[in-house]
Amino acid sequence: MTRLLIFWTQPRHLSTDEADAWVRGELQKVTELDGIERAELTRLRSGSERFGAPHDWMLELHLVPGSAPADCVEARPCAEWLGDLRLLGMSPAVVVADGEDDG
Repeated sequence: MTRLLIFWTQPRHLSTDEADAWVRGELQKVTELDGIERAELTRLRSGSERFGAPHDWMLELHLVPGSAPADCVEARPCAEWLGDLRLLGMSPAVVVADGEDDG
């Protein structure tokens, strides 16, 4: 199963509760895309004080078999949401986890 993992940082101008409410409201449009089977939103924290966590949030999108990750990322709701994260200084990062060996 192919998964899209989207990571981002906590915005400085919002509390954790405010950021959580905003993200959940915005993500409703993203998670309703045709190629998404299910979504999991997770708040991240560092596993050790010695090693900081580069991101504060993770969205895991489980794609319907045969769906292309780029189609999801480039779909208007997702592309606009990622653009908003970038504009708000939340440093979004998108990666694909599919278990396939490309090398």
